[in-house]
Amino acid sequence: MTNLSGKTILVTGADGFIGSHLVEHLVRQGLKVRAFSLYNSFGTWGWLDRVSPDVKGSFEVFSGDIRDPNGVATAMRGCDVVLHLAALIAIPYSYHSPDTYIDTNIKGTLNVLQAARLLETERVVHTSTSEVYGTAQFVPITEEHPLVGQSPYSASKIGADQLALSFYRSFGTPVTVIRPFNTFGPRQSTRGPADDHHPACGRPEGSSPRQAQPNPGLHLRCRHRQGVPGHGRKPRGSGRSGQLWQRL
Repeated sequence: MTNLSGKTILVTGADGFIGSHLVEHLVRQGLKVRAFSLYNSFGTWGWLDRVSPDVKGSFEVFSGDIRDPNGVATAMRGCDVVLHLAALIAIPYSYHSPDTYIDTNIKGTLNVLQAARLLETERVVHTSTSEVYGTAQFVPITEEHPLVGQSPYSASKIGADQLALSFYRSFGTPVTVIRPFNTFGPRQSTRGPADDHHPACGRPEGSSPRQAQPNPGLHLRCRHRQGVPGHGRKPRGSGRSGQLWQRL
């Protein structure tokens, strides 16, 4: 990724599990960070309320809604790089409320891309998910693996990915797409894999959600990263785990 020294970074979804860790890391690198948090009437900022004491007060919080194009453009104004993590997750919820996934994941990403084009943002990093591949048809998974909308959630992320790539191909918008696989660490949800079964399947008898583990840092397993489009190559990942910011 481009050298971030002296850059102003917007992190969308900063109030979430991964986003809050990313904010902490960027602040500790001495960067100017604007954290986009979902507005609510309680005045709370999700996991940003519990960031490390050495980071508190060292970043700007913008309360808004990724679904609102005006708010997104306002948040992005003056930022050099956008790390776009804001998304509605959880597969089971998407079975009965798919409209909310379209509005947040697809339209929200469109809002970021439109603003980036208008404001001539230097770089947008769009965070996707391994769910776009559905059940693995071969391993290790490469970028040649078919995209399979196995749930409304995964379909919405496929749509968001393709929008991001289309903005590069159509307008030259500098976009990078990353697809994390297994991300774990402090602040992770206690919702386990059993909770992601289709409602018709139910939860396996005797199973329970996986509990968060006291890991010293945020880790992910990512089998590949979508490189900056147009560079003429599709990198394959190693499957090794590592720090999230090492993948950006």
